Amino acid sequence: MKKLITLLFLTIGLVSFGQTTANPDIVCVNATGEQYFVTNTPTSTYQWTITGGGGVLQTGQGTNSITVDWGGVSGLYPNAVTIVETTVSGCVGNPITLNVEILELILQPISSFCLTDPAYTLSANIGGGVFSGTGVVGNDFDPTTAGVGTHVITYSLNGCSTTTNITVNSLPVTGPIQHY
Repeated sequence: MKKLITLLFLTIGLVSFGQTTANPDIVCVNATGEQYFVTNTPTSTYQWTITGGGGVLQTGQGTNSITVDWGGVSGLYPNAVTIVETTVSGCVGNPITLNVEILELILQPISSFCLTDPAYTLSANIGGGVFSGTGVVGNDFDPTTAGVGTHVITYSLNGCSTTTNITVNSLPVTGPIQHY
C-alpha cells in the first residue's frame, strides 16, 4: 500500500518551511513491504531515514519512493520516516517527517462454550475495531447462533487484523431413564 507523505509548504518572503503530516501513519506490527513516497522531481535525489519501530528501509534509498519493513514492537514513533530532497544544484531542502504508529491487536483469551451458553462480549486490547465471523453479532459471540464446531473470529482495526478460534461444544445426549 503506497503512503503519500503530505508536503505543505508555507512561503514567507523567500524562505519555505516543510510541515509534518498531521496524523501518524498506522501500520500493523511486523508489516512488510510498506511503501512511502513523495512527488518526484526527476533531477533531485532523496535521502530517507527510518528510526524507531524496528523499521528497516528495504529498497529505494536515493529515490522518491521507498519500501519499509516494520518491527514487532507496537507504539507511536514520532518522526519515524524522514526524507530530505537535494536538487541537482546541490540545494538541500528541509526535512519532511512522518510519525508512524505500529498496532498490535490482541484478543482477550476465550474459552470454549456449550451450545446453550449465553452470548459472550468480545474484547481486544485496542477498542474501536470490528469483530466478524460466524456467531458474531456486534461485539458479542453467540454460541447458539454459531452452532457446534470451531469458529474463526476476526478483529479488524485500521487495516490490521487478528484472529482466534472459538469452539462450541454440543450438549450431551442422555438416553431415557430405564427401570430394571
